[in-house]
Order: sequence, then C-alpha cells, then structure tokens
Amino acid sequence: MTGKRSIMPRPGVAGFNAGGRRASASRKAGADDNKARARDDGHGRALILASVARDARLDRKFLLLILLSAAIATLGLLQNSAAVVIGAMLVSPLMGPIMGMGFGLATIDSTLIKRALTTLGAGMVVAILVAMLIVWMSPIQDVTSEIRGRTQPNLLDLGVAFVGGIAGGYAIMRKMSGVMVGVAIATALVPPLSTVGFGLATGRMDFAWGAMLLFLTNTLAIGLSATAIARINRFGPHLTRQHTMMQVLGILATLGILSIPLAISLNNLSREYRARIVVQNVLQEELSNGERIDALNVRGVDGKVMVDGVVLIDRYHGKLNGDLAAKISERLGRPAEVQLAQLRQQTNEVEQAEDGLTRRITALEQRAQESGALVERLMLGGLVTRDRIMVDPDTRTVIIARARDSEQPAIRFATDRIIESAAQAYPSWLVRQGALSQTLTPQSASR
Repeated sequence: MTGKRSIMPRPGVAGFNAGGRRASASRKAGADDNKARARDDGHGRALILASVARDARLDRKFLLLILLSAAIATLGLLQNSAAVVIGAMLVSPLMGPIMGMGFGLATIDSTLIKRALTTLGAGMVVAILVAMLIVWMSPIQDVTSEIRGRTQPNLLDLGVAFVGGIAGGYAIMRKMSGVMVGVAIATALVPPLSTVGFGLATGRMDFAWGAMLLFLTNTLAIGLSATAIARINRFGPHLTRQHTMMQVLGILATLGILSIPLAISLNNLSREYRARIVVQNVLQEELSNGERIDALNVRGVDGKVMVDGVVLIDRYHGKLNGDLAAKISERLGRPAEVQLAQLRQQTNEVEQAEDGLTRRITALEQRAQESGALVERLMLGGLVTRDRIMVDPDTRTVIIARARDSEQPAIRFATDRIIESAAQAYPSWLVRQGALSQTLTPQSASR
C-alpha cells in the first residue's frame, strides 16, 4: 500500500467542495453587477446634470421666452385675468436656472451655480423692464385683485414653493415633464416680477417690495428643495459629511430668515380676517331685518381698524358709524374708524311704480312710432295731405278729413284703397273718415 494516498478526508480537514467555487463565482458576479449598476447610476446622474446645465443657459431662446412671458403676465395682471396669468407661468423659462442653482448647490459645482445665477439675474431684469414699459404705455393702471394678490406673501406661499420644488426635483430625476408644468403653475415666478415692474412704474414701492419678497420666496424654496432632493439621490458623491452638514445648515438658515417676514405677513392677514368677521357680525347686529351690506372693506392701518363700505337700509341710522366703531374697538381691543355710506333701498311699492312708469313710457314710444308710420302710409301718392290727418295716440285713433262726395271717382277710389290698406296694416288703430266740416264728429268710419 506504500505510495498510495487515501482519498478519504482526514479528521478536522475540510474536503473538496465544488459549491465553494460556485459561491465564489457568484460573489464575483454580484460584485461586477454592483459595479455595473454604480456605473449606470453615475452615468444617469451625469446625464441629468448635463440636462439641468443646458436648461440653465443664457441664450436667445431663454431671453425670448422670458420677454414673452413677462409681457403676457403684465397684460393679464392689468386685465385682472387669471387665465392669462396662468398662461404666462407656462411660458416662463425661469424653472431652468432655478433648478440649475439647486443642483449646483447639491454638487457644489461653482460653474453651474454661476451660470444659473447669471441666467436668473438676466431673466429678472428683462421681466421687470418689460413690465415697466407695458405699464407706462397702458392707459389702465388700476390695482387689480391679481396684482394685489401677489404683494402679500406669507408662510403658506413658502410651503407651496418648497413642496413644489420637491415635486420639480423628483420630476427631473424621473424625466416627467408633465409634473414640471404643474410646478410652474403652482409656484408663480414671472407674475411677481411683473408686479414689481408695476410697483416701480406707478410709484407703489410697497407693491414692489411685497412682490419681490414673493419671488425670492418661491425661487429660494424651489432651489433649496431641489438641492435636498439631489443630495438624497446621491448627487455629489465626492462630498464629505462636513459638506452635507454645511448644506443642511445653509438650507435651514435661509428658510428661517425667509420665514420671519412671511410669518409677520401671515399674522397681519389673520388679524385682518378676524377683524372682518367681527365687523360683519357687529354690523348685522346693528341693521334691522331686510337691511343688508352691499360693500365692505376692512383693513389695518397703523394699528387701527379702518372700515368703509355701503349698506342698504330702510331708514337712516344717525349714529351707525359711531356705534359700530365703539363696539368694534371693544371686541378687537384696537381703535376703529368707520365710514359707511347708507343708501335707502327700494320697497316693493316703489319698484312696482317704477315698473308701471317704464311700461307706460315704452307704450307711448311704441304708439308714437306706429302713428308716424301710419301717417306716412296714408300720405302715399299725395292724395291725403298731412294737414287733413288728425292723430290721437292715447286712443289709437286717426281721423282723415275729406270731402268725399266732391272728389272725382278715380281719386275717390284711390284714396279709399289707401285708407283701407293703412287700416289693415295697423289693425289696433281706428282709422276714420269725416267731412271737412265734421272732422271732430266724423260720420263714416273705415277699419
């Protein structure tokens, strides 16, 4: 048996296992798959960044779109048309540089950040200048509700913009262009800039400041939320934990600073809303049954509640303004000033009398028109002259004075035919014939 080796495994020594080779091969294949997947992910992120950088470029297409969008938005604001303003939001190209700024901050790409800020700044300048030019040229410069609605941003606007930015970042990751349309509508960008131009052109600096605050709120909230979404999706893998902490602190600090004026604005709006409810309740208590509010405006000025409007009353209230001011001040704890115009509303009897008068005037006008047409018809051919026709519109009666017996047969026949034709054309009128000496009490009649 010398020279022969036993094929039995020795105790404590593992024998040959073909599955181990297969397991090793499987682990190697898994590692290769992970590497391939990582390369694919990296390639996909590179394509997304290239697309974002392309949309953030300042070129002729961007300038043309921002010019058209600003013009549409300004005209829509002046016309107080929400549909036109929404159309301007869809044309606006500002989402491109804002997303570029967000992804540039996520990857700390200074080149992309500079490109996005340059494009965004140029777009802002063009939009404001276009709006100012249109407002200067427009004969209508009234403050519409669409304009006023973009001058008082609050924390709710910040929330809408931040959530919209998250949706926009997700849409870029998944290449969902339809979602970006919704984000553009939900987070207005060009209309606030047009409102800034309106404020500057008309000297309303409070409008310009409020609209600029709304634009900055939407822009920063969208950009920072896009930064957060990009970091969550592993954009900027070379960044360290310290970089991430700096990004988080920067986002929180920016949103915190923005929240201060927005919170103050929201508090003022809530106080005005509460004041309006109190004013309405107090006014309803003071008015009698049947009396009502026609128009009401409640606003806060320097800590004072200012109330003006119109009420429709049955009888005049001499102390209405003073009583309202005292009760409003007591309930709100703030001084109040009330200036309400009292208009006497019409009763049913007055309305019925006016309706009757209107119908009477209409009937008289109609009779006057019919009598004129009837006289013209009788005068056809010149056989009956105007001085021989007497008209009574109240009784719808027409009397023709004629000496019928002394007329030649042909003329008498033709005149009779004209009178009969006129009577048939106006059956509601009584057409009579009388002798020249008996025109007031004609003996013969023809209908």
